[in-house]
Amino acid sequence: MNRFLWSCAALLTLFITVEALSCYTCDGEILGYCLCSAAVNCTEDQDRCFVAVAKFSSHVSDIHERGCTDQSGCEGSNGTILTVNYTITRTCCNSSLCNGAASIQLPLTAALAAALVAVWSQWGL
Repeated sequence: MNRFLWSCAALLTLFITVEALSCYTCDGEILGYCLCSAAVNCTEDQDRCFVAVAKFSSHVSDIHERGCTDQSGCEGSNGTILTVNYTITRTCCNSSLCNGAASIQLPLTAALAAALVAVWSQWGL
């Protein structure tokens, strides 16, 4: 029975390490606080989470956004809309839920080490 439990633990650990990237999204933010935040699973080609802030030259409030993107979506930009200049700054990261509140994540090396320990103990090594 003990070997069965260790095998299940090792298998579960391997599945946890290969799940898709999850990122926070934010539908509306006021004064830096998200009103409606949710975690979503990113698509296969979206390998990064981002936080973006659009700042305007006029008295327009900053616009904040969070979500999933690929590497090319991590670049900032600037331009003009109806004579108002803007600058968009994007900050990207590549671990699950790294673009929001702090969370405890099991690093890949720790997960693999736990799986190896479980397998070794099952084989009596």
